[in-house]
Amino acid sequence: MADYYEILGLQKNSSKDEIRRAYRRLAHEYHPDKQGGGDEKQFREINEAYEVLSDEVKRAQYDKFGQTFEQARSASGGGFGGFSGFEDLSEFMHGVGENFSRGPFGGMQFDFGDIFSDIFGGARQSRRARGVDLETALQIDFLDSVFGAEKEIVLDKKDICPRCKGNGAEPDSKVITCPKCHGQGQITSRKQTIFGNVQHVAVCDRCQGQGKIPEKECTECHGQGARKQKKPIKITIPAGIESGQRIKVTGEGEAGYRGSQPGDLYIAVKIRPSTEFEREGYDIRSTVSISFYQAALGGKIQVNTVDGKVMLKIPSGTQGGDVLRLRGKGVTHYQTQKRGDHFVTARVMIPKKLSKKEKEVFRKLAEEKGENIETDDGVWGKIKDAI
Repeated sequence: MADYYEILGLQKNSSKDEIRRAYRRLAHEYHPDKQGGGDEKQFREINEAYEVLSDEVKRAQYDKFGQTFEQARSASGGGFGGFSGFEDLSEFMHGVGENFSRGPFGGMQFDFGDIFSDIFGGARQSRRARGVDLETALQIDFLDSVFGAEKEIVLDKKDICPRCKGNGAEPDSKVITCPKCHGQGQITSRKQTIFGNVQHVAVCDRCQGQGKIPEKECTECHGQGARKQKKPIKITIPAGIESGQRIKVTGEGEAGYRGSQPGDLYIAVKIRPSTEFEREGYDIRSTVSISFYQAALGGKIQVNTVDGKVMLKIPSGTQGGDVLRLRGKGVTHYQTQKRGDHFVTARVMIPKKLSKKEKEVFRKLAEEKGENIETDDGVWGKIKDAI
């Protein structure tokens, strides 16, 4: 039997998140109902591996006992074939949380009824119950990331069958108790071993653990309760979201088996860059051009923000590269709903040509500053240096 870690393509020290991500990816790739063909055998192995490695207790047992754990869990090897004797069995049972004491003749005393309920308990759950999680990407505009928005996407996915409403039965037929497991969802069998009778519990292969089956299978989904179809999904983009973050839409993954719990949808958000604004955390930055006279004398000018045009005060003596703040005009905080600030960098535009009168005014200003002006170019050169 293949190693569970190898089946999921993982290392033995993989984290819970790594195990979950590997399972989602592989389950979606090998799902038997996937368009273009999946692999039912591989899909079963992936589910089996995930069932063990996602459970801390089962994973610890598997890491410690390996193949022996699987033999005991499935009760398929004739007793505890992997154990060499009572000492090995004692070690195994202690590993799964059982306490043992020795009897008066050196034997062990224990209760078989409780021991195997832990070992075989996982078999009682249907492996086809919950739907597969899905992932997709969504590109949004810069302003949508600042203020939030409502979007709609259309996914081609396995969703509840519109004909049978998810129960797998034809509209004119009923859902009946499974005749094989009598509604239990599991098949119980007993096997004689040297330790006594061992009870083995397995998922019913007729109803897949549901306990019920359609009296007459739906002609559209063939009793699965779901089929491939296009479905529009409304997405709420929260204000302040950043590029690369994911949005979880609960219950909008693939439909579960015969109306059972659906998977979830994860949407990776990508933000189109703005040609005018740049985001830094919850703040916004932009650049504005001001004239030499505005920089020297000060005043008010209109600037663009994400809220539209607002008035910005230019202090007298503003230098090129100075940064001016517009409070509360930035991005909405994801949790507090407060907003960051908008920082405007001033770029002073020096005129390339001056009229005769302007040259005379600048020459007089330079003389008042005690500057020696020899030529027009020299004057302007000194003015530019001063700026």
